[in-house]
Amino acid sequence: MLTTLIAVALGLQGGVQQTILTDKSSGGRLMYQEQLDRLAQPFYSHKTFGDPGQKWEFDWQVAGYVKNPAIDAFDLRFRVFSQEHKSVGDPSVPVTRELLRLWDFMYQRLKRDHTARMQRFVDVFLCWGGKPGGEQAFEESDEGGEERKVNSIYIYDLASFTNPVEMAREVAHEYGHAVLPPVGGFKQPEDWANGYLGEKLFLTWLRDGELSGALTPEDAMGATEAQLDGWVKKNVDPLVQKIAEHGPDMNLLAKTGPEAMNEYLGLAMYAATILPPEVFARSLTLIGSTQAKDYPEAILLASEEPARLVLRIPKNLRNGPVWVPLGKGRLGGAALMARAGQWAKVQPGEGLVTVLPAQGGR
Repeated sequence: MLTTLIAVALGLQGGVQQTILTDKSSGGRLMYQEQLDRLAQPFYSHKTFGDPGQKWEFDWQVAGYVKNPAIDAFDLRFRVFSQEHKSVGDPSVPVTRELLRLWDFMYQRLKRDHTARMQRFVDVFLCWGGKPGGEQAFEESDEGGEERKVNSIYIYDLASFTNPVEMAREVAHEYGHAVLPPVGGFKQPEDWANGYLGEKLFLTWLRDGELSGALTPEDAMGATEAQLDGWVKKNVDPLVQKIAEHGPDMNLLAKTGPEAMNEYLGLAMYAATILPPEVFARSLTLIGSTQAKDYPEAILLASEEPARLVLRIPKNLRNGPVWVPLGKGRLGGAALMARAGQWAKVQPGEGLVTVLPAQGGR
């Protein structure tokens, strides 16, 4: 069960069907393996349910793998367990496929992978019981007689798991908890913001992938580009627009309510929108704490690393001036309209804003 490498194989082999995604987005580096027969022995959830606590049984499995180019083989990244297998409409493969796409986004754009401390794979349990929704947990497992830490996702009440956009959102939310930096201290709507950041970031990237033709609704639990676009316009764009127009609100970021979380989420999504991918990725690693109030400084630190930083302002934000991280740098090709700390208000014009080192170097 804990083998993390398999050789490339296609077709049916002993009740197992393997599918390599060979589209232009993944380039053959993603693969899922579907167990066509019931597991010889049920797999048990890591957590216990009820009183007295019992572990739930899961009889079916789909595994998700990613290409390891060093050895021309695939490494395990997901084990998706379910309690029932449907011949039509079974969610196990779609869940695995979306998770593989999200892993690919994270690895290619954020330069992040699952932690080796938990053997680099995430266990996902699709449950018939429980309250509708999901849960992520870092748990202890004695699988194989060996105590180890595991990264788990539970999705409950599968009978209610039917709306494509909501399914894609739920998977993205719990995966965000599993893999994105923990920024928290909030009292509402949750303690930690990385789940909400996951759904906003990943659904935006899924939407963009479908819009470009690189991805299809099969990669997003059946959600179409139009459906994802509607969700992004409602749940992401207003938060980004607020940061663009007013800059980060340092006082609000230090608070604990839903407005504070939305301020952090808007700032993170604004950074993801205008910064080069590698700079945005660095901003997530440089925060240095779990406090949202420290993220503006992380953006500035990441923005000062390149010798020349080019910010790309999307069309929907070019009608008016926008706030951008300037730090100790100077603007090239754009007029400074106002300044608040190390943030600058500029007119984006054609959509490119360049930040150069200060005169005489940094």
